[in-house]
This record gives sequence, structure tokens and C-alpha cells, in this order.
Amino acid sequence: MIADELRADPAFAERLRNALQPISTPTTYTPSPPPPVMPPRPTAFLPPATPDSADVRKVWLLGLPQFLLAYVILSLLRGGGLAGTLVFVLISGGLAAYGVWCGIRLLRHARSPLLIAGTVVTGLVLIRLVLLLLVG
Repeated sequence: MIADELRADPAFAERLRNALQPISTPTTYTPSPPPPVMPPRPTAFLPPATPDSADVRKVWLLGLPQFLLAYVILSLLRGGGLAGTLVFVLISGGLAAYGVWCGIRLLRHARSPLLIAGTVVTGLVLIRLVLLLLVG
């Protein structure tokens, strides 16, 4: 059937023959070089980052001075009633909890002895304030 069509239409036969012939001019394909691959930086050999001194100071100020302030205010509020004492202990405990949270967040990225000590002291202050709230 195809042979009959090719004999009946010589122009179609010529176009089909040209389409099926390989291209006579060679095409040159030059692949582009791959992008350079950067080796990964060794993270084990990087020195630990040092935290910002203002952040370390904030952790310390939410710890020990907050605890001393709590004791001074609580000694002044002894006659003021349970409500004032409860509110102040909750506020001081919240600030100490925020200090512990800031210290732990900073310790994930940077280490320093002052930051570790400040976080521990603030954690101990938080525990003492919770015990003060529970025991009275």
C-alpha cells in the first residue's frame, strides 16, 4: 500500500526519501563544563562561637539579681498579704524562666563558661522561686 502511494505521488516520495536520509553535515556538540562543586566545610574543626556579651548579661540579670530583688520585695510584703506575695513570686518566676530559656537557646549556638554559669544560676533561682511559691 505504501509502495502504491509512493509510485502515485513522486513529490511525496522525494520528501519522504529526504526526511529519512541522515543529515550530511556533522553537528558538533560541546557539553558545557559542570559547575564547580565546593567541598563541604568541616564543621568539627570550626572554633565554637562566642555569645554576645549583652545576651550573657541578660541571662545573669534574670537570675541572681532577680532572686535578691524577690527576697527584698517579699520581706517588705510580709504584712501585705498573700495576693501581693503570690503575684510577685509569679512575676519573678516568669522572668527567671525567661532567663533559663534565653540561656538554653544561646547554648545551642555558642558556648562560654559565663553563659553556662549564668544559665545554671538562673535555673537554680527558678527552682528556688517555685519552691518558695509551693512551700511559702
